[in-house]
Amino acid sequence: MSKPLVIVESPTKVKTISKILGDKYIVKSSVGHIRDLPRNTKSIPSTYKKEDILWGAVKPENYENIYVIPDDRKKIVNELKSLADNASEVYLATDDDREGEAIAYHLKEALELKKEPKRIKFNEITDTAVLNAIKNPETIDVGKFKSYEARRTLDRMIGYEISPKLRDLGGAFISTGRVQGPAIRLIVEREEERLSFIKSKYFEINAKCKSQGFDFIANLKTINDTKIASSKDFDKNGKHTSKGKRYLTEDESRDIVNILRNSIAKISNIKESQRSGKPPKPFKTTGLQTSAKNNLGFQPRKTMSVAQRLYQEGLITYMRTDSIRLSDIAIKASRDFISSNFSSDHLPPKPNFYGDSKNAQAAHEAIRPSGEKFITPEELLKKYKEDSDEYKLYELIFNVTIASQMAEAKGITKTIDLEVTDNVFGSIVLGISGTTWTFGGYRDLAKNLTEQSQELPNLKKGDKVEIIQSDYEKKYTNPPNRYSSTSLINKLEELGIGRPSTYVSIIESITSVFINSESSLKPRIIALAMINNFMKPYFDSYINYKFSKEMEDKLDEILESNSPEDAKIKFLNEAYKKIKNHVAKYGEPDPINLTSYPLPFNTRYVVKTGRVQDKIAYPYLQRDDNFYIGLPPDITIEELSETYIYENEKLQEANLLKERKVCECKECETPIFIKLGPSGGYYFQHGLKEKGVRQPKCPYRNMIGPIFEDEDPDTLNSEDAIKRFNLSTKNPRFVFEYEGWSYMTAVGPYGGFAIKQKAREVFNFEELAQMKKNDIIELINSDKYQKILNMINNNPTKIPKSLSKELLIQKIRESFLIDEKIIKKLSKNELVDLAKLLEIVFYRGRFRMKVEDATKNNLVNKITIEKKNKPLETPQKALTIQSDEILELFITSK
Repeated sequence: MSKPLVIVESPTKVKTISKILGDKYIVKSSVGHIRDLPRNTKSIPSTYKKEDILWGAVKPENYENIYVIPDDRKKIVNELKSLADNASEVYLATDDDREGEAIAYHLKEALELKKEPKRIKFNEITDTAVLNAIKNPETIDVGKFKSYEARRTLDRMIGYEISPKLRDLGGAFISTGRVQGPAIRLIVEREEERLSFIKSKYFEINAKCKSQGFDFIANLKTINDTKIASSKDFDKNGKHTSKGKRYLTEDESRDIVNILRNSIAKISNIKESQRSGKPPKPFKTTGLQTSAKNNLGFQPRKTMSVAQRLYQEGLITYMRTDSIRLSDIAIKASRDFISSNFSSDHLPPKPNFYGDSKNAQAAHEAIRPSGEKFITPEELLKKYKEDSDEYKLYELIFNVTIASQMAEAKGITKTIDLEVTDNVFGSIVLGISGTTWTFGGYRDLAKNLTEQSQELPNLKKGDKVEIIQSDYEKKYTNPPNRYSSTSLINKLEELGIGRPSTYVSIIESITSVFINSESSLKPRIIALAMINNFMKPYFDSYINYKFSKEMEDKLDEILESNSPEDAKIKFLNEAYKKIKNHVAKYGEPDPINLTSYPLPFNTRYVVKTGRVQDKIAYPYLQRDDNFYIGLPPDITIEELSETYIYENEKLQEANLLKERKVCECKECETPIFIKLGPSGGYYFQHGLKEKGVRQPKCPYRNMIGPIFEDEDPDTLNSEDAIKRFNLSTKNPRFVFEYEGWSYMTAVGPYGGFAIKQKAREVFNFEELAQMKKNDIIELINSDKYQKILNMINNNPTKIPKSLSKELLIQKIRESFLIDEKIIKKLSKNELVDLAKLLEIVFYRGRFRMKVEDATKNNLVNKITIEKKNKPLETPQKALTIQSDEILELFITSK
């Protein structure tokens, strides 16, 4: 008898859900998405004409997406299809969010199910939740899927229409998007706030006091009833903002400290006020990420990864949510725990309820322990160690969930004034405050969820207090903090940009334009240029916070629409019309202005975004006389001070003196120079590139060779130069060959690397140049090269259909040195075939490989078809690394 099939997303869930459903059900995982948009034009099915497809994946008439099953997903699709064909029912149990709904929809389509599948959803993987979902199945939410589809299409649209323009800034690694652009703008604008911020000096005075056996710290509060200015009394321009306050000088601060030291203060005033401490709200995604960062030191990616494991083990509810609402079951479980473990005063008469934001998805609730009775942290020790990430995060979630349903803490906040009288300054008043909690409430559950307060002695008005030490501290106002991953996510949520399921991926998608540290996101120079020179002038809407929020809201409206497909088409029509207007406005910007960022304090220099290598931009400073200073890739604009520029300017001027002609090339007599590179290092240069001057043919023509950091350029000679040319990227050092792969090493402008390369045989150039008509026709018709010609469908030729026979002959003769007398005898069709064949075989990327280039690069008989690089520890390693080390490098870095 056939069994029902339950398909979930994650393999980890299979074990947990199988235990709940028993052997009457088959539970299998799709291991995530099983269909996707084509990754590139080659992935587009042959049934579609590529020129009729928008953004590599969308039909233009109704924005219908083209989906393909990637090669690495075909096996799992076939397995699931076989199981589905023999199942009595198919249940799609993917996550209850847009992503999960899309996976369910794609499963239905890809498996070609004979009857409508049953959609089941659960917020927690418990017996009750799963069995209840099986009893109450739903259908696939088309509105949710169309909303997801519109997001994907919009992201493709922006990616294909705008991101290619960003290559003008220095590389294809930079991209923007519906949410990435505003996120980068936030980081950049915060950096510019810091740049324009003027620091102000102020002074704080404190005193160490002693009374009744207590030591406590009091701070200067007033002088003759005038409050003392602090950091908040200055604006961003360094100006005073509070007229009624006293701004201390350093001399005044020193005098006051001398007065206070070893003096006796009198309690002049005591004020008491009732204070209540509200329990924390249950966790939504951003709340969990923030609390995990503050309490556990977890970055958002780690928090979500650990939470995912806890969810899949059935220990917590779904972790991607914008809701802080607790279900009735969760409230009951929390209140039961409180009544069993605390006094009756700790349990409020009625449950504590917390309201959701406008955009929160009603189907979701807050992140909490799963089940009708929560597993306590102590019970979880049977499964996880106390120092494990899973235990720590579960304990945090458990404590906040329980605390959210506990009574408020009650206390008394006491503010005490201590007065010292002086002939010069008059009344000097120090202040101190502290809270005594008379009832702990939720604080009794977890002290780490609350702030701590200074403990005070039991003082009364008129009491004497001994001041045993006093000091002043010179302080400066600080610019606003840079965003951290967590605070950026919170800001995006505040602006209504992005959703819980996308926050972490937003951060990861923009890592190429900022320097990530544990505490802050520092924008690279290229990010400043991207926002100010590119996005703001030409594509401002796509980094506008209000516009981005409106886009999110409209995408949410598709979900609620009575006709989601029509709503999707209308939305995308409007979006496409708008983006086309922006692209038309872009035109042809000046690349010099596009890649420059001005220094506010130095008008002679601009900072340039620089060359891009391995997805990292290497900036440099350029003076108005074209003198330049290389910069490290991780430098921030804030670090480019006048002192930094002056010191490096002198160093660069000294380094330039070491540039010289070393010798002449033995092969072609071209001069070989030692030059200073943009990042500060030296290199050998074969000849100098001069307009209109072509160097003679030579194996080393136009090559550069590395000079290592620990080498003195003054000690190097012609032999060193030739050795280094044989390490260049154009002429790598061959080490060994193994299983059809060639292993080599080379040194580029940014370090040494190992190369693993597979090649195939092609024409021998010398023979090709001497071919006769019959030989060429035989070549074109041979099985070997017919296969290459058949590849034209997947590699569109650059040969225009309108090309005349004369131009074809000229192209073939000039590019491949075939005798014009021979190729003139070929028909036009034969010429077209030959031109296509030569183009496919001899084109590498976007650059045509001519005969002398191929000969120079030892590629007379071979052409690269697959290549992988791995960085080496040092450039020098490229000279000495052996075969076993290279093999280990590629094996261990998979």
